[in-house]
Amino acid sequence: MRYKEIAEHIIQDIRSSKLHIGAKMPSLRHMAKLQNVSMTTMLNSYHLLEELGWIVAKPQSGFYISRPLSDQSTPETPQFQSQIKSLSANDYSGSCYQEFRQSGPLGISRIAPELMPTLMLQRSLKRSISNFAEALHEYPETQGNQRLREVLSRHFSSHGFPILANDLVITNGCINAIQFALEATTKPGDSVAISSPCFSGLLELLALMDRKVIELPCTSEGIDLTQLEKHILQGNAQAGLFSTSHMNPQGMSLSQEQKQALAELANKHQFPVIEDDVYIELSHSKNMPLPAKYWDKGGYILWCSSVSKTLSPGFRVGWCIPGIYKDAMIKRVAVSQLGLNTPVQVGLADFINTGQYQQHLNKLRTFLTLNVQEYIALLRQQLPENAAISSPQGGTVLWLQIPGLHCKKLQKAAQENDLDIRIGASFTTLSLYQDCLRINAGWPLDDKIREKLNKLCELIRNHTAC
Repeated sequence: MRYKEIAEHIIQDIRSSKLHIGAKMPSLRHMAKLQNVSMTTMLNSYHLLEELGWIVAKPQSGFYISRPLSDQSTPETPQFQSQIKSLSANDYSGSCYQEFRQSGPLGISRIAPELMPTLMLQRSLKRSISNFAEALHEYPETQGNQRLREVLSRHFSSHGFPILANDLVITNGCINAIQFALEATTKPGDSVAISSPCFSGLLELLALMDRKVIELPCTSEGIDLTQLEKHILQGNAQAGLFSTSHMNPQGMSLSQEQKQALAELANKHQFPVIEDDVYIELSHSKNMPLPAKYWDKGGYILWCSSVSKTLSPGFRVGWCIPGIYKDAMIKRVAVSQLGLNTPVQVGLADFINTGQYQQHLNKLRTFLTLNVQEYIALLRQQLPENAAISSPQGGTVLWLQIPGLHCKKLQKAAQENDLDIRIGASFTTLSLYQDCLRINAGWPLDDKIREKLNKLCELIRNHTAC
C-alpha cells in the first residue's frame, strides 16, 4: 500500500543518515504535497512510523525523528552462577554521596533543572501553606499526610495501577523507603538478591546495613528467576531488591510476564521483594508501565518510588506500599523521624491534584524520548564501531559497552578533563563490566553538552585497546 511505501522510504533515509535523529519531520500537508498523496494517506504513514518507533509526536509541535529499540545493538549481561557475597562499607565509601551531589550533567542520573516546573511548584507550596494555617505547627502524621496519600492514590489509579491511600507510607525519598523496607524484612547478616548490574547507591546502602548480596544475571530476557528461586529454596536469600521499570544503569524494563512471574514467586514462597521503581513515570512512551506490585496478591512486594527523578530531588518525598510489612515499616518511621515535612507534603499534593504534574510528565516523556535518541546518534558517530549502547525504554541514563576499554584509566582521564561519568565496576560486586560505563542523558543536547560528549568519546577511543 502507498502509505507503507512512503514509511519504508522514510525509514531508509533515517538509517542512511539523510534524516537525522531528533530533527523535526516536515508537516503532513507539506509531505502529502511532496509525495502527491492525500492527507489521509500521509497521516496513515506517519501513524505507522510512530507505531514502529521511527518518529515521536510532540504535542502542539509536530513529529520528530526517533529510532526503535529493535534497530540498535545493545550491551549484554553475561550469564554466571550467582553466590552469596559479603560487602564492605569501605568499598563503597562516599559512592552514594558522589551519585547524589551536584555533579556534572553526564554523571548524576538527573533531568536538567530548567526542564522542571519551578514556578508552578512554588505557587503550589505558597498556596498550600496559606491554606494549612495552624495545622503547620502540629507534628505530622506518621504514615504521611492524608491528603498527599489520597492524591497519590488517585494519580496512580488513573494509570491502571489502583492503590489505596491507607496502604501508602510516605518517606524521605525513595532510598529512605528502601532502607525502611530492608529493615522491616531483613536483619544484619542476611543476604539480599539483587540484579546485576545494580545501582551503586543500593550497593552502598546494603553494605552500610551489613547485608550480604546475591547478584543475579539480568539479560535482555530479564532477571534470572530460576537462580532466584534456587537461592530461596536453599535458604540463601532472605529478600530481593530489584528495579523492574527503566532500571539504572541499563534503562531496560522487565516484561509484564516477568513482573507477574516475580510477584508469583514472592507469593509462592512468602518471600519479600522490594521493588525500587523511582523511574517508573519516566517512560519513553505515552503510558506508564505497571509494576510487579500490580500482580502481588499476598502483599509480599514492597513497592517504593518518589518524585526525586520526575520533579524535585530537593523535596525528599517518597513512598512505599509495604503490604504485609506495613506495621513494621510504620514503627520504624515513627521512631526514626517522627513523620515528614508537612508543608512540602501538602505542596506536592496540591501540585499533583491540579493536574500540573501529569502535564509535566507528558512533556518530560516526549523530551526524554527525543533527547536520548540524539545522545545515541552522536555516540554512534563518535565511538568505535563495535561499541554497544543501551536502548532504554525509560529513565535518563545510557549504558555503554566498548570492548577493550580500560575503564579505570578512562575515569582518571575524564576527571582530569572535568568530565563526570560512572564506570561499570561501580555497579557490581563481581569482576564484571570492566569495559562499560554509564552516562546521563537528562540534559538537553546543546553546544556545551555536545562538546563534553565529543571529548568523552575522544578519551574512550584513546583508552580502548585496538
